[in-house]
Amino acid sequence: MMKFIKSLLFDKIGGWIKVHSIISATLLFAVVVACVTLVAAVIGGKGNPAMLGTVGDEGKTGGTEGSELPARDISLQCDKYPDVNQLIEDYHKALADNDEEKIKQYLLYVSEDELINIAVKSEYIESYDKIKCYTQEGYDENSYYVYVSYQLKLDGFETLVPGLSGLYYCPDEAGTYHIYRKSDMSEAVLADFYQVYMEQEVQDLYDTVKLDYTEVLESDENLKTFVESFEDVVRDEVVKRIAIREASEALVEASSEALSSEEDPTEVADGDESETVRATTTVNVRSSDSETADKIGKVITGTTLTRLEEKLNGWSKVLYEGSEGYIKSEYLESMSSSGDNDNDEPASGKYVTVKENVNIRASASETGNKLGLAVAGTKLELIEKMSDGWTKIKYEGQTAYVKSDYVE
Repeated sequence: MMKFIKSLLFDKIGGWIKVHSIISATLLFAVVVACVTLVAAVIGGKGNPAMLGTVGDEGKTGGTEGSELPARDISLQCDKYPDVNQLIEDYHKALADNDEEKIKQYLLYVSEDELINIAVKSEYIESYDKIKCYTQEGYDENSYYVYVSYQLKLDGFETLVPGLSGLYYCPDEAGTYHIYRKSDMSEAVLADFYQVYMEQEVQDLYDTVKLDYTEVLESDENLKTFVESFEDVVRDEVVKRIAIREASEALVEASSEALSSEEDPTEVADGDESETVRATTTVNVRSSDSETADKIGKVITGTTLTRLEEKLNGWSKVLYEGSEGYIKSEYLESMSSSGDNDNDEPASGKYVTVKENVNIRASASETGNKLGLAVAGTKLELIEKMSDGWTKIKYEGQTAYVKSDYVE
């Protein structure tokens, strides 16, 4: 049984958690395709400092390091506490229904990425049926280790899948009970959880559920195929939704900054004619004319930009990556007054489209200074397709280069 749990953790869960730690910070139902969740994580960490030695006590409840354990009953009790049973049933219903408010109420902490994880899983999970709560007295006073057995009803399947998850049910300093996950527990609680898990009654419970789980999957080939691919399906969808959310947030932020810039009534010193300027050193580009404003990018020495305004307060409004930005005027020089326009080559009036993300460089060399990154689908103004495998383009008012293999 121990071999099975360890191999299940590292082959099916542990590796994914290491690679996708943000996405897979496991909610207690996360392992639909297995019988073990939080307790398995503790078992997998036996003798492994990376598992048991990385959770500090600062800012956490659920255990005081070095305190003497009180006498307690760690025998396994089935459905002994009606209040615990009710909360656990309500919690699992909230998971199946994707009820964010209740989930936040029950868990000590849950991130936005974890809520996306729950939302994706809830699309495949209809309900947690026939819930039973097996409890042991926990590390802290009036706390419990709870092993929750259930029959999982997956959308599109009549066969129920047996499951078992372990959690820590403990009051906080205000006396409010929460469900604690591994990341919420102190080192002392984790070590104690592992110790009581090794009780024979708990081992027998896991063995029973494991046997039922295996028999169910072997009896339904379609269900088995679905369960075996479930982790990959969920992971891919979660990654996609997080990317969409982050892109949306970035767009909202950029729009807000642009509106803020447009509303700036600061006077213009030298008229409102735009001109080409060049950075005399590497300098930050900011969202407004203040050294405390958000930094939206950086330009290197020699980068040419279109200056929209030169303000009396010592700042210049410039066009940066299609939006307005601000740079201290002392770090810019006018191209018309510098007498150096060697870099101002005419474009062909044609464009190339980026096939894959590619670096934009100041010279036709992989060691040339990186001016920016063009993402797939971006159109770049073409100057010349060169015979050495590079394409010369116009980028932010200056001549730049990208590898020809990445554009068409």
